Amino acid sequence: MSILLITPPAVEPITLAEAKLQCGFGPMQDSDRAASQTLNDKLRGFILAARQAIENETQRVFITQRWQLVLDGFPGRSIRYENTGYPEIRLPKPPFQSVDFFKYIDTAGVLQNLALDASYGTNPAAPTWAYQLERGSETQPGRLLSSYPRIFPPTRLVPGNVMVRFRCGYGCPILASITAESNALTVGAGSIFSNGFNPDDAPVMASETGLAISIPGAGENGTTLNTFIAFVDGSGNATLADPAEATVANVVGWAGWPVPEVIRNAIKMLVECYYDQGYAQQEDLPVAVKSMIKPYLNWVA
Repeated sequence: MSILLITPPAVEPITLAEAKLQCGFGPMQDSDRAASQTLNDKLRGFILAARQAIENETQRVFITQRWQLVLDGFPGRSIRYENTGYPEIRLPKPPFQSVDFFKYIDTAGVLQNLALDASYGTNPAAPTWAYQLERGSETQPGRLLSSYPRIFPPTRLVPGNVMVRFRCGYGCPILASITAESNALTVGAGSIFSNGFNPDDAPVMASETGLAISIPGAGENGTTLNTFIAFVDGSGNATLADPAEATVANVVGWAGWPVPEVIRNAIKMLVECYYDQGYAQQEDLPVAVKSMIKPYLNWVA
């Protein structure tokens, strides 16, 4: 198995201003332009290092990213599911958001797409080869399972014959536009969603909630519209569960859930630690930071 970062986070969980305040800097330090620039450059590096250190410790990601998982074949069976078993692929880096693609090399050597079966075995017309999705949780990885009651398709015995590209993290900023009394969301260029959403950004089952969406100014009396994606068409266009109350264009919204404040505080504390040391020299995290992030550890994948 190998895992590769495809699209890094667009922003960091904490801002430069928050890091400067954590380290005890204010307007006086910004009065000298050259000194301020040197400080800013140093703190930006510490923010990146601190975020990556805590992501590595928790085996998770915070701001939306794209990763690609490559396997040398589909998994075997699990004895937890009756005598025949039930194969699964666990997607690392929770919280899981969506699958970009799920591909495999068939026995003829042709690269094929594996489709999502959202019927969970209730649709006899579902594709012969398909997969089911189990989203996991904030700390537990999502799972891809063979479509009930079938198995995963046969593959050619070559290295890296199964590839899954997926999106994960709590959320990220989007450039959002929406018209009053409309449920149709438009995302501007530059966002990880600007090429469209994925079908599993909408609820996969009736009990599940789709990708959360927050659009400032689009709610009642100019408030923030907080809703979620209810449907995604074949072109990646998203229909929201609730219509906008006001028209907004190219406002900075948010897709997903906010990064927990405990994690943000842990990153700020680690940045301060790095600044006090002069560089990120510790191989292990401070005890206080490890205590803060312990409830967010991913113990599975």
